[in-house]
Amino acid sequence: MPRRSILAALAVSGALAAAGAARAGQPPPAACMAPIPPDSADPVVRDVHFHVTSGSPIISVTMCIASAHAHVLQAAGANVGVFTKDGVLINYASQSYANVAPLTDPTADGPKLVLMYGVAIEVDPKYGQDFASNTVVALTTVACTKPLPACSPAAQQTQTFLLPVQIDRDLPGGRRPTK
Repeated sequence: MPRRSILAALAVSGALAAAGAARAGQPPPAACMAPIPPDSADPVVRDVHFHVTSGSPIISVTMCIASAHAHVLQAAGANVGVFTKDGVLINYASQSYANVAPLTDPTADGPKLVLMYGVAIEVDPKYGQDFASNTVVALTTVACTKPLPACSPAAQQTQTFLLPVQIDRDLPGGRRPTK
């Protein structure tokens, strides 16, 4: 994606995120277990977090991949971009998974499959820890059309999402301040 397109997409999504922030106090609509609207992408990427520890060049990226379909994902892979506030791609993280099973007891209106994604990457200290409030996630999946072990894979599906990212400032040693 050209740099100009990424910058424009980040600017638009920043404005949308700011508008959504006005509804403070409500649970986030894109949390992992929220229902997936019928007209949205499926599977979908949700709840992207960058976990940053002061003084460390390593950040952890967590998110979830959710589907309204109760099919095993034979393969699932995601690339997550880490951008500076001005839209420069610093680094990206990628992780792939195989044979992701659906939930054994999903709620009636919630997702039928949830994959918890996590990966750690290094970010050059020259960029600091001031990241863009949005990211780009490329998701590639192959769903089974029959239960395992037969599977019978469907066609590969690739989607690209522009998503808000929550920057979590973790403290060394895993301790949180008390109130």
